[in-house]
Amino acid sequence: MNTKNTILLIVGLISSTLFFSCSKDQDIQFNDVEVSMKAPEGIQDYAIENATLKFTEINTGIVTSTVINPTTNLSKVASSNTVGVNAAADGIVKFSDSGASVINDFASTLPNGTYDVTLEGSMRYNKDGQAITSKVRGSKNGIVINGPNVNIQLDLFIFDETAGLILKEIFFTGTVTPENKSYNGDKYFIIYNNSDETLYADGLIISEAAFLTTTKREYTPNIMNEAFTAGSIIMVPGTGKQSPILPGKQIVIANNAIDHIEYNPNSLDLRNAEFEIDLISTINVDNPQVTNMISVNGTMLMNNRGFKSYVLARLPEGMTIDNYKTDHLYTYSYLNALGNPVNSNSYKIPNTYILDAVNLSVETDFEWILTSPQLDMGWTYCGRTSSDATRYGKSVLRKVLTTNPDGRVIYQDTNNSSVDFTPESKPSLMK
Repeated sequence: MNTKNTILLIVGLISSTLFFSCSKDQDIQFNDVEVSMKAPEGIQDYAIENATLKFTEINTGIVTSTVINPTTNLSKVASSNTVGVNAAADGIVKFSDSGASVINDFASTLPNGTYDVTLEGSMRYNKDGQAITSKVRGSKNGIVINGPNVNIQLDLFIFDETAGLILKEIFFTGTVTPENKSYNGDKYFIIYNNSDETLYADGLIISEAAFLTTTKREYTPNIMNEAFTAGSIIMVPGTGKQSPILPGKQIVIANNAIDHIEYNPNSLDLRNAEFEIDLISTINVDNPQVTNMISVNGTMLMNNRGFKSYVLARLPEGMTIDNYKTDHLYTYSYLNALGNPVNSNSYKIPNTYILDAVNLSVETDFEWILTSPQLDMGWTYCGRTSSDATRYGKSVLRKVLTTNPDGRVIYQDTNNSSVDFTPESKPSLMK
């Protein structure tokens, strides 16, 4: 894979006799075109594959395109149905028309004109030791080609057709007061729109697991491959489009949406949260200016040691809370520490309802994740042991994958919390 941040394309382009007659060709000025592609910010060790580079002449509508599909070994020339690839000594990959699939006549030039240039394909790269393949795009409009040599740079950006709402941050540890007493009312979730379209928070569910990542049991029946066993469940109120989240924007769901600094100088101000959780009466402080979440089941207290897992989900359209509870009751049994059988009830959230999942634990006590590996194959943490006092005032924060040319941040989401999150982070809302 290429270790440079720019890939250079020497583009072989089509000048078909379908478009230009021989007599007219004598009057048309053709130009050599060179395209370089700048990889998304922060991406290294990558290769472009299965990509189409397209030139659309604005005035005539004529489209000229070429396929970019390098082999795994970039020092080899690709097969006859792909654009040829040669690896230069400096690591810059050059694409030429050798070995290209010939559609009509293949030439290395483009006629004069004004072009929109686009690229769409895939990019293979490594991130935190993990091989990832993502879709990439790049575009530039109104490029005037009128000279013997034209150089064009395309800034590529990553996109995911399935991208959507994710749990960007979970602040579950709380803080401590100057007197070294635990303070729990300042916890929060951040939900982020990782896509390029406006999405709505109405009806979103956040659920904390009924089980512990530090205590593995044989629950019967075992439904993990099909559903998440929910403990507490909260829901964003709304009729469908009352709470939009624009691309690259977020909402904060706070325990108590107040200025906690007034009560604990080591805490933070959550008055700007979009929603707050209705807690148990002994610790609940209501801010009438902030809308309360709907309590679907139990009370979302958030385990401050990170022994739980969380999912972000949405019920199917038309399903009410009552219907959900009726249809998704989960009755299970297990053996307790003394070997005695225990029967219990909870609710299950089908994996098909789940948009995102994050498992939390600690290194010394971790036993298993509480989700299907298809949802999350790893876990993240604050604190190395269950009694680690350094965990307070820290959160798990999703890593930035890249920043698109429009400034929109794309967060890493490989369904592996071990690599997608930075553990023990400073809470993003804390000054």
